[in-house]
Amino acid sequence: MTTDHYADGTCRWWHLSEPPPELVAALGDGWLPAGGRVIDVGCGLGTEAGYLASAGWQAAGIDLSGTALARAAAGHPDASFMRADVRRLPLRPHCLDAAVDRGCFHYLPAADRDRYAAELRRVLRPGGKLLLRASLRTAGERNDINEAVIAGTFGGWRVERMERAEVPSDTRTLEVLVARLSA
Repeated sequence: MTTDHYADGTCRWWHLSEPPPELVAALGDGWLPAGGRVIDVGCGLGTEAGYLASAGWQAAGIDLSGTALARAAAGHPDASFMRADVRRLPLRPHCLDAAVDRGCFHYLPAADRDRYAAELRRVLRPGGKLLLRASLRTAGERNDINEAVIAGTFGGWRVERMERAEVPSDTRTLEVLVARLSA
């Protein structure tokens, strides 16, 4: 049985109730354009999809947690939300301009990461953007995520910027790699 971290409250450790600074920066400096179609991968409670919708994007969030999706839809009516697995997106090819991921990639088993990258590349238009924040810890333990893992997984992509950063959640600071990638 899979635990729903949105039902049991564990999500408080990574959830951020306001738009994260790295997303605000990507919009503010023009790396993410002023609109288009975007998907928030592993959207959780929908903060990023809601923010992007309010900024003029046609935004959708996907997650596996029904609890998270219900709360996201209730809190962010300008975005749409659906239950889907990022490794098998129910979207047609090249239908998106951008994707954001604040908390999905680092939870994938290493064997599934190439499928994740291929599926996002399939649904992003050529040159589409991915803003990836991959945590260096999973469930509090140091994982295998590092620059080489990101570069290897996204070998056919253009890595425009990748840096280690500390980003906020509502309860603490998270150590992450922030990567700006183009399909």
